[in-house]
Amino acid sequence: LGRYAVLGNHDYWVSPEDVGDALRKAGITLLVNRSTPVRRGSDDLWIVGVDDAAAGHCDPELALQGVPPVAFKIALLHEPDMADRIAQHPVQLQLSGHSHGGQVRLPGIGPLLLPPLARKYPMGLRRVGPLVLYTSRGVGRVQPAVRFNCPPEITLITLKRA
Repeated sequence: LGRYAVLGNHDYWVSPEDVGDALRKAGITLLVNRSTPVRRGSDDLWIVGVDDAAAGHCDPELALQGVPPVAFKIALLHEPDMADRIAQHPVQLQLSGHSHGGQVRLPGIGPLLLPPLARKYPMGLRRVGPLVLYTSRGVGRVQPAVRFNCPPEITLITLKRA
């Protein structure tokens, strides 16, 4: 069906061009405020790639141009708190990361530090109006490079017709 990605804040800090080149060389399609249909049998779903909000490049309206309003849409957007904005559009599912789940979560307290745009929906499955949001803890770490009470995750999501 294909492999798709969007850029995140660290990609912009390093080099979005180099990250984009590495993704393309690995056979991964980078979606920068654009969408692509994915056909399975006689059905289409659309992958909507919304660029990084922290870097100031987020444009869901541009990403959704040309996408049929009735189509099933999966938005890939690095920052999960943008779900409030995405939920204003006819998008059914948003997949995000950015927070690392907080990396260090103390029992009874929760995460010690969450980045901007990942404080409202830092991890897990949520409903934001009509939108379903999943925020992955991912496998990465930022400094300090430690995880506590917040194991890394790789998530497998299976979509099934209602």
